[in-house]
Amino acid sequence: MPMHPKAKQLWHPALAIAICLATPLLSYAIDPKFELDPGALSGKSAQSPAPTKQPSGDQAAQQTRGTANGQTRGAAKKEARGEAARSKSYHAGRGERKRSTQAARARKSASPAPEVPAANYQITLTKFAPVAQAEAVESARQVWTRLVPPAAGRSNDHFDYHSNAFSLSLDPERYPTLTAQDGGTILVDGGGTLPALVRSLIQEKNPRVRIVSENAANRRSFYRSLLTAAQFYSFEEDFSVDFGTDPKITVRADFKIEKNPDSLLKQDVTLLNVAENRRATPDGLVRLLAGNGFRLVEAGSPPYQVPRGAGDLLYQVSEKEPRKILDSLLDALSVPFETGKEIDLYARDNIGVRLDVPVDRYFEDNGQRYVVALFNGDPVTYTLVRLLETKGYRVIMLKAGDDFHSVADQLLSGLHIQGRYGDYDLWSAHNVGYGVRMSGAMIRDNRNGDRNLFVTDRNLDPLVKELADLNGYHLLGGR
Repeated sequence: MPMHPKAKQLWHPALAIAICLATPLLSYAIDPKFELDPGALSGKSAQSPAPTKQPSGDQAAQQTRGTANGQTRGAAKKEARGEAARSKSYHAGRGERKRSTQAARARKSASPAPEVPAANYQITLTKFAPVAQAEAVESARQVWTRLVPPAAGRSNDHFDYHSNAFSLSLDPERYPTLTAQDGGTILVDGGGTLPALVRSLIQEKNPRVRIVSENAANRRSFYRSLLTAAQFYSFEEDFSVDFGTDPKITVRADFKIEKNPDSLLKQDVTLLNVAENRRATPDGLVRLLAGNGFRLVEAGSPPYQVPRGAGDLLYQVSEKEPRKILDSLLDALSVPFETGKEIDLYARDNIGVRLDVPVDRYFEDNGQRYVVALFNGDPVTYTLVRLLETKGYRVIMLKAGDDFHSVADQLLSGLHIQGRYGDYDLWSAHNVGYGVRMSGAMIRDNRNGDRNLFVTDRNLDPLVKELADLNGYHLLGGR
C-alpha cells in the first residue's frame, strides 16, 4: 500500500527507534536461589529499602508500547491545540526529562551498585560487642561448663568452616560456641548481630548448629533460649522447693533442669540462678540442697554482704508454763514486771479498810497498771481479781492449759500492741532467693526503735539461725 505524502513527512528516525523498542527483547534472568542479597552481607537486609525491580522483556515491551501509544495520542491532541501548545508541552517534557536524569545520576553517585563477590570468598567478623552483652555472654560461657561439660576432643571456643566455595570464621569472644546436651553445638549471638547470610550458610552446612540470637543483656530470656537450644530433657522456670514445716525453709531458683528422664530418681537435678542483682546463696543452704539431690549453679551473683543496721529481733521462747511464757514475752518487749505482788483493793478509797489481793505478775506500761493472775478454779480468787478492774487495773487472766499462742494473743491485746500470732515470712524471698516461714507473733515494735520483733516457741535449728542472722535478725531468748 503506497504511503500517504503527509505520512512521509511524519517519518522520523525517532519513530523508527520507538518501533524497535516496542519489539519484545530476549532476557535471561538469574535463578533466584543463586542471587546474592548485598544487604545480607552487612546484616541490614531487614532495614535496607528493597531494590527497584527491573522489568522483564515482556514488561519492558508493554511499557514501551504504552509510551508510544501515549505519544501518538498526545501528538493528536497537540495538533488540535495548535503550535503554541505543542511548543509548551515539548519544553515542559524536556525539563521533566532533564530533572529525572539529574536525580538518577545523584542516586547513582550516592548508592553505587554493590559488587557481587567471587565464588570463593572469606568472611571474618571481629567487631566488639557492647560491654553489658559481652559480660553476660562471658558469664554464660563459664556457667555452661558446669551444666554441660565440653565433649572430649572437641573444641568449644570458636566456630570455623572451610569449603571450596567460602571460608567462614567468627570471633570467639563475640560468638562463642557451647556444647548442647544432645551433642549438638550452640552458637551464641548475644548481640543479635550475625548477618542473615552467615546464618543461612551455617545452618545449611550444619543443621545441628543452633544459633541463639537473644539479647544477652536480658539475662532471663537469654538463658531461656540457651536452655531451649541445649535440648535438655526438661527445664522449669521459677521453681521453688520447701524443706521442713514449721519453720519452713523455701528455696527459689530461676530454672530447674532435668538432663535425663531419670534425673529425679537419681536425685540429679540442677538449679540455675541467673538474676544479676541476686545475692549468692549461703553455704549452709547449698549443703541442704545438695543433701536432697539439688545441685546449685549461679551466674553472676555478687558476694553475700550481711545487712547492717537492720536491728530486727528474733526471740525464741522455750518455756511451756503459761506464766513463764508471759515472762518471756514481757522480756522480749523490754517491759519490767514484779512477781508475787499483793495489791490493796481499797488503798485509794481512804475508808479505813485494807483488803490485799495477791496477783502473779504486776507491771506498768504507757501509764497503765496491769495485773496477771492464773485461774486455779477458786471462784473467790477469780472474783477478787476481777474487782481490781473496777479500781483501774487491767487484768490478764491466764488458765493452766494456755499455750504460747493463747498467752501471746492475750498479752498483745491487753497492751494494745500491733501484732498477732500467725504464720509469717521473716523476710521477702523475692531478691534473696530463699526465705524462712514459721509460726509466732510478729510485732512492730516502736518502743525501742522502729523494728520488727518476732517471738516464737518453735525449735530453731542452726541453719535457720544462720539464715536469720544473715538477713538482719538478732537472736535472743532461748532460755
